[in-house]
This record gives sequence, C-alpha cells and structure tokens, in this order.
Amino acid sequence: MLNVSILEDDPVQLQQIKDDVEKICDGLKIKVSSKTFSKVSNLKESLPQPSQENVFILDLEINGIKNAGLEFSKKIRAHDRLASLIFITIHNEFLYRTYKYRVSALDFIAKDYSNIYDELRKDIQQIEKQIQANNNKKPFVYKDYSNTIRIDFMNINYFESNSTNSHSAILNTVNNQQRQLNYNLRDIEKMDNRFFRAHRSYLVNLKQIDHVDLRKGIIHFFNGDSCSVSKLHLRHLLKLIK
Repeated sequence: MLNVSILEDDPVQLQQIKDDVEKICDGLKIKVSSKTFSKVSNLKESLPQPSQENVFILDLEINGIKNAGLEFSKKIRAHDRLASLIFITIHNEFLYRTYKYRVSALDFIAKDYSNIYDELRKDIQQIEKQIQANNNKKPFVYKDYSNTIRIDFMNINYFESNSTNSHSAILNTVNNQQRQLNYNLRDIEKMDNRFFRAHRSYLVNLKQIDHVDLRKGIIHFFNGDSCSVSKLHLRHLLKLIK
C-alpha cells in the first residue's frame, strides 16, 4: 500500500491532487492511504516510519515562502532514505535537476502543465514497479529448528498443504524440487504476504504464473508445473496477474 503525504497550501489544489492520487491508484489497483497538509509544521509532526511505500508530493512554495517545500524535503530525506519525493510548483524557472540531485526527487511537475494527472500517474506507476522489483529480490525466510533458511523468492512456485501432517506444508520450487516446512499455509501467509491464497490447499507466487485455465480451474507455472485455483479466488487472481 502506498502512503501518500501531500503538502499544498492552496485548499482547492490540495483536494484536487488528493482526488487525482486516489483515482490513479484505484485505476491501477493499488491500495493507498493519502493524507493532506497545508503547513510544513503539520507534516513534520506526522512523518511516517521510513518505507519504500512512502510518497511525498510537495509544493515548493508554502505560505509565501518560496522554497519552504524544498527545505523541508531535506529533512524528509534525512529521515527516510526510501521514500519517493515529487515536487509540484509554479516556479518552473528553478533548475529541477538541482533538486533531483540534492534530495533524489522522483519528479518535478510545473503547475501550469496541461495535465498534472498524467504526470502523477506515470510517477505512481514507476514507484509501484520499483516496489515490486525490490520485493522480488527479498528472499523467503523461515526457521528450520535452530537454522534460518533463505530461499530466492523467484525460485518458488507455490506451497501446498501436507496431506499427512496438517502442521506442515510442501514448498515447490521452479527447478522442480520439494521441501517440507514445519509451517501450515496460514503460518506462511502471516510470514510473507507476497504469496496469494488461490485455494485452501495452495499458496502461490503470482510472479511465476504463466497462465490460468479458466474452464478447468488450473494455474500453470512457467516451468510446466500446475496447481488448482478455487472459483472463490479465481476473479481476484485474474485481476492481480493482469
């Protein structure tokens, strides 16, 4: 989920940007929590914990101070190295590259641009793609007695219930190996939310799905393996893999 903080002292523009962000995220099927601020001091008191899911949309001029947004962005960057910063301003005479290098801004949008909505949409798409790419790099981690095991996320196709032991599950990998884990599917869902419950007996890696046989209710993975998907979860699955 994206956590979007918008700093803008014009109430009409503030609401418009908020509406645009929520409309964009709804169209892209991205969960979003958006908060608005008209004063730097208010945003300062509400800075979220550092996260790659944090997005700050900042007007450069706040309450008549021409570079108030920029100055505060330095504090944001010092607090949160992972966040994305987007500037919106009427002062397009500023050299935007200066700001990009100084605070690693994602974008610099002029308020007189014909369609701010389209620019924001491109930025949000880029942010989401980067988040997904970073998530794919994180290994799946679990405990095997006293040992900590790490498995490449992209080497996992799916987990299936163990029919002989309800307290364990079977991990199926891309290179056709199986491994028993001392966790059931519910435990794994809590450990790592990147996997999708396609069936009461299967937890799948969406990134490894090649296609879905709608008539038979079967998920086919890139390596030729397959598992079932229930009618209850089929529609949601199709939305996620589009």
